[in-house]
Amino acid sequence: MGSDMISREPARARSGAPTGRATAITGFAVGLALVALIGGLVLAFGSPVAWPSVVKSALQVRQGEQVYNANCLSCHLGPTDGTIADDPPRHNANGHTWHHPDCALRTMVREGSAGIVEVSRSALPMQPFKDRLSRDDIDAVIAFIKTMWTPDQRRAQASFTREMCFDEP
Repeated sequence: MGSDMISREPARARSGAPTGRATAITGFAVGLALVALIGGLVLAFGSPVAWPSVVKSALQVRQGEQVYNANCLSCHLGPTDGTIADDPPRHNANGHTWHHPDCALRTMVREGSAGIVEVSRSALPMQPFKDRLSRDDIDAVIAFIKTMWTPDQRRAQASFTREMCFDEP
C-alpha cells in the first residue's frame, strides 16, 4: 500500500521540484526583499532621480581627496587634531576654514594668500594654485574639505556661501 501512495503522488513532488505554494512563497519573499532594498536606498539617498547627483558628489569628493593629498596635505596636514590657531590652518572641524564661504576659499586657492585681504601678514604665505589646479579640481578639494566638518559647521558654511557668493555661478 505504501508503494501505491508514492506512485499516486505527482512526479514533481517526488522529484523535489517546488510546488505552486512554495514558488509563491519564494516569489513573495524575493519581492518583499526587493521592495525593502529600494525603500532603504530611497531613505538613504533620496529618490532615484537624485541618485546620479549622489554618485557625482561622491566622485567629486574622491577626486578632491586625491588633489588635496597631492597639493595641500604637506602644509595643511590631515583631518585630525589641530586648533583654530594653527598656521597654516587645518581644514578639519578644529580649524577655521568652515568660517569662510566657497567663493573666498576658491579665491584663496587660486590666488594664494596674496589674494585675500584678511590674511595676517605674519602668517606663512600660501602659494597660488591657479596655474596648477582647474576650477573642477578646486571645487573638488573644497567638497573634500567639507567632509572633515561637523554637520552644524557644514550648514553654517553653506549659509555663509549663500549670503556672500552671490556673484558666482
